[in-house]
Amino acid sequence: MVDQFTKWVECIPLPSQTAEVTAKAAVNEFFCRFGYPLQIFTDQGRNFESQLFKNVCEVLHIHKGRTTPYHPSSNGQVERYNRTLMNAVRCYLQGRQNRWDECIPEIAAALRASVNRNTGFTPNRLMFGRESTTPMELMFAPPRHPGAVQSPQTYVSTLEADLQDAHKHARETLKTTQERTKRDYDIKARSFVYAVGDAVYVSDKASLKGRCDKLKSPWKGPGLVLGVITPYLLRIQIRNAVSVVNHDHVKICRDRDLPRWLLRARRRIDEGAVYCICRGPDTGWFHCNCVNIKPIDAKKLPTYSCPECILDAGGGKGGKGV
Repeated sequence: MVDQFTKWVECIPLPSQTAEVTAKAAVNEFFCRFGYPLQIFTDQGRNFESQLFKNVCEVLHIHKGRTTPYHPSSNGQVERYNRTLMNAVRCYLQGRQNRWDECIPEIAAALRASVNRNTGFTPNRLMFGRESTTPMELMFAPPRHPGAVQSPQTYVSTLEADLQDAHKHARETLKTTQERTKRDYDIKARSFVYAVGDAVYVSDKASLKGRCDKLKSPWKGPGLVLGVITPYLLRIQIRNAVSVVNHDHVKICRDRDLPRWLLRARRRIDEGAVYCICRGPDTGWFHCNCVNIKPIDAKKLPTYSCPECILDAGGGKGGKGV
């Protein structure tokens, strides 16, 4: 578990990954020690998506978010710590793989005492307002000179001021780092705006038993975009299955021949979305001879008149165009 702001990492070896064991470890080893968070973000593991874990979050008033399927970069901070942790474990064990759980606390302590590049401080400093004492400091510490004795009130005030100052500088560094990361990502990112009703292909990352991954198609579909949650998250239907997919795993379908189920589903969307903007989008009234104009596209047009309304502009049934 990693704190999003301070980068404090807590590594807890577990005998199994059941929902009960996972929830108990999160509550006892992290929440009870550092406080209950407002939000927790996990992957789509069965232990985190179980009804038990959801009930625990609901009782504790914790909002639970999750990553999209096969998109670990959406929780890249945890994935990065996992890689660093495993590299350290391999160096520590030196072939004694049956003792991996014994070295986890020491490695986690070393990570918490290391300066994080994104914040410019150690997790210890941002969490407690001071650095923890390491074995190296005990071995080679400079001689300490006795200073003025502080009262508890003075110490608390000084600690609070130092902690607020560290948090302020950490937020500024985080903002700069995020802007730089976004700039580097946007250089290679492809931009395509999807709309409701688009036919798309979805990247197929699943491995099926009895089938060779190298010989199967890397895409499945075509599917239909049912909703655009954000510019990066799409709700896509493929036959009877509906899922939320990251835009990186989607590409537009340009096939001329589409499945019948997709055409029927698109027709149902169009019947509720296509309207004659000459009569006003608020009424929901649509013209049978209108060009298919969706609300998302029509709202971008300052004026629009359907062909039928243009013909009847002199007082016919269609009404006057705008």
